[in-house]
Amino acid sequence: MSFSPADYSFMAQALKLAERGRYTARPNPMVGCVLVKDAQVIGSGWHQQAGQPHAEINALTAAATAGHDVTGATAYVTLEPCSHQGRTGPCADALIHAKVAKVIVAMQDPFAAVSGAGIARLQNAGITVEIGCLEAAATHLNRHFLYRATEHRPWVTVKLGMSLDGKIALENGHSQWITSAAARRDVQAYRAQYDAILTGADTVLADDPSMNVRSAELPQHVLQTLAQQNTDITLKQPACFIVDSKQRLSTHAKIMRSTSTVFGVNTVPSDSYGLAHFQQVSQSATGQCDLEQVLDWIARIPANAVWVEAGPQLVGALLDANLVNELIIYQAPIILGANAQSAFGIKTLDSLTQSIQLSTQSVTTVGTDIKHVLLVQKDRTH
Repeated sequence: MSFSPADYSFMAQALKLAERGRYTARPNPMVGCVLVKDAQVIGSGWHQQAGQPHAEINALTAAATAGHDVTGATAYVTLEPCSHQGRTGPCADALIHAKVAKVIVAMQDPFAAVSGAGIARLQNAGITVEIGCLEAAATHLNRHFLYRATEHRPWVTVKLGMSLDGKIALENGHSQWITSAAARRDVQAYRAQYDAILTGADTVLADDPSMNVRSAELPQHVLQTLAQQNTDITLKQPACFIVDSKQRLSTHAKIMRSTSTVFGVNTVPSDSYGLAHFQQVSQSATGQCDLEQVLDWIARIPANAVWVEAGPQLVGALLDANLVNELIIYQAPIILGANAQSAFGIKTLDSLTQSIQLSTQSVTTVGTDIKHVLLVQKDRTH
């Protein structure tokens, strides 16, 4: 299907609006909508938070507030309008009731149970529907949401801060701070985008982290995005999860003072982890927590994506199990030497065909550090 330059321009505006929900819409997808009549934008909106009005409703409301008649307008929507009754009403019905003439959709809903239903409802009402305008950009924007919809497991991003020679701590365990303050602010921005944070007992014992989003440390561009939401929309803290296969943690850790979840392989007394919830999972062949089961459990909260900040053993185990989608590495311009702790505790390889292949997405500088964003190739030989 061919689209005009104007179609691409208006859909690009809708995608830019959708991005405003990056820190608040989760676990729902980011969606934007632009209403156009006589080549002019008469209303626009985005989905701000789960349970709140969807992008189409906000755009229709904006048009009505400005005194515009939507009859005969074209709606540019970054994701297929919903056709089911959830916490909010069907957006397809709202567009039909508003008497729009055409709906241009960037991409269909990925969930098989509802995919195409909204489009069919619009078409049955006599509305022209065109699909695929800037589809690649829309897909990339909601890749976490799409991954869980198709793979039934959350997208996993591993964050690492390391030296130029690939070390994360000195031999004595000292690691604060290898990377710059700018890198740490960047990490706060990432945490704010994810439904869940996963760490391990080694990290909790070594650093006693809080593993939360600290508003005072968020970069300015994140604060500006949050300021664009309605006053009742707030940043939701990601759920926190800890892998503690050997039950080494106690109630004294900061992370146990919150409603986090600890995974282990043996049953424990209900008060063993303070306010934290304990969840037993199966034991892997190596005697550790079954990480596939851990991720399956996290997906049900629901979580589209998991941000991992952990030591070499948990990171290595996730990589060995082929459960990592993305690596974000902050590399500081320092060298820690051969005896320092390596970032990756993966198993010993016998052949280069077993190596973990990565695809570089970007290399930038953050403060004094080099930031690598890499995707993990899923077709390696075990």
